[in-house]
Amino acid sequence: MAKRKRRKAGRKNGSNGMPGWLYMFFGLAIGLTVAAAIYVNDRRVGTAQPVTVPAAPAKSVSRPKVEQSNAEPAKPKDDSIEFDFYDMLPNLDVQIFEDRSAPRPQVSAPAPVTTPGIYILQAGSFTRLADAKRREGEIALLGVRAEVRKGDANGRSVYRVYTRPLETPEAVNRLRRLLNDNGIDTLAKRVSD
Repeated sequence: MAKRKRRKAGRKNGSNGMPGWLYMFFGLAIGLTVAAAIYVNDRRVGTAQPVTVPAAPAKSVSRPKVEQSNAEPAKPKDDSIEFDFYDMLPNLDVQIFEDRSAPRPQVSAPAPVTTPGIYILQAGSFTRLADAKRREGEIALLGVRAEVRKGDANGRSVYRVYTRPLETPEAVNRLRRLLNDNGIDTLAKRVSD
């Protein structure tokens, strides 16, 4: 008899409750209402009370003088303007990234490896980890697995990019040629016999 009561009690609770998706719908509606109220309130506050940001003092930057033959006379500067775009533009540093579609310069061909043994190729040594990771990615795009190892040179940390171990001189020379053709200079290091 006790078993039947448990079953009925279980059925009763499951059939009278609301489905889970309905709770989700109500929660979503409440959340969107609150978000809309905050958005409208922020827009109302933004138009009623303008936010003032204290201006930083302008730094004077010396620029090289440029001779102009047909130049207009210099206009007096307005004290209400903190900076001028055209005065700042020549002083900006612009990073120029290399064009990936342009062919890479050819690296001088290294002497071929003839002595049998196990070799690894070092494809660069960098002071910044980001540069080493970039080189590792360049090599990976050629279908070659490489790894970055941290080392020490003259008291400074360096990041060296190494290929997987190669067991035959032919494999070493073939991989060196591939990397050389793509502008990556390599150094063959003999690991063991």
